[in-house]
Amino acid sequence: MSKNMWILAALISVLVIASIYREQSGMKTPDHLKCKESMFQQMFTDQCTPRSGIKKS
Repeated sequence: MSKNMWILAALISVLVIASIYREQSGMKTPDHLKCKESMFQQMFTDQCTPRSGIKKS
């Protein structure tokens, strides 16, 4: 594997480990992830349509 592939694999591994840690530690879901709109749309339209099926924490 080339150097770039190792860097990419390391970054993906860090993201996976961080996601697993956040899920297992019971951290609160960020407010921007509770909306159906993207964060970009939320910034400019100030709308939030709640998602169904997300755990309330």
